[in-house]
Amino acid sequence: MSEHLLTEITGATLRVTFNRPEARNAMTFEMYQGLAEACAQVDADPNLRALVLRGAGGRAFVAGTDIAQFRGFTGADGVAYEQRIDEVLGALAAVEKPVVAVIDGHCVGGGLGIACCADLRIGSPDAKFSVPIARTLGNTLSANTLRRLVRAFGEPRTASMLITARKVDAQEALASGFLTAVDEDLDTAAEELIERTVTGAPLTQWAIKENLRRLQSGGPVDDSDVIETVYGSRDFAAAVEGFLTKTPVQWTGQ
Repeated sequence: MSEHLLTEITGATLRVTFNRPEARNAMTFEMYQGLAEACAQVDADPNLRALVLRGAGGRAFVAGTDIAQFRGFTGADGVAYEQRIDEVLGALAAVEKPVVAVIDGHCVGGGLGIACCADLRIGSPDAKFSVPIARTLGNTLSANTLRRLVRAFGEPRTASMLITARKVDAQEALASGFLTAVDEDLDTAAEELIERTVTGAPLTQWAIKENLRRLQSGGPVDDSDVIETVYGSRDFAAAVEGFLTKTPVQWTGQ
């Protein structure tokens, strides 16, 4: 990873820090590549139970993509750029383990796209969410990114955010269900949320994520393989015995 995207294994979590505080953590193409690599890393390591995303500096989660990278763009460049963003966000959305976004300050444009791919989002009271492209660059979003925003905020709110370039504050994001919680003591609250996440049943968490992904297709869902995997697991058998004998369960993910 580069100096602008830091990764650290802490306990059962892989923690990714967007580390360009002087630029409000605006994403470079190299940082997007690093994020994709972190997604692969967390799924490949059986000892990791969650991926945690956070911005450095306390002023922003991610303030979009670094605008300097758009100089000289053509229409074809725009198509290639949006396709690459779709690939990275698709990889993040496809992570099999829980993804937690800790949001302090501005979460803008591409940063909001990243946050939309998390399963759990916690923010400070100062957190703000926007995609102000109708007043800044005059560019657009891919249909896939727009779909993620609609799923996260609902279509009417997404339309108002994009068409009028308005910001959603932390309380509105909480009321909409986008944020799991808002807390003045973000560090402590985030660690409590992460601990609850990494101590849960990993196969249950995987099954919920997998079936939510399948439901997004809008058609009938065959979930028999998911159900069979969970009910046929050693974790489930051990948990049944543990519940009946009042014995703590040590989850293995198998």
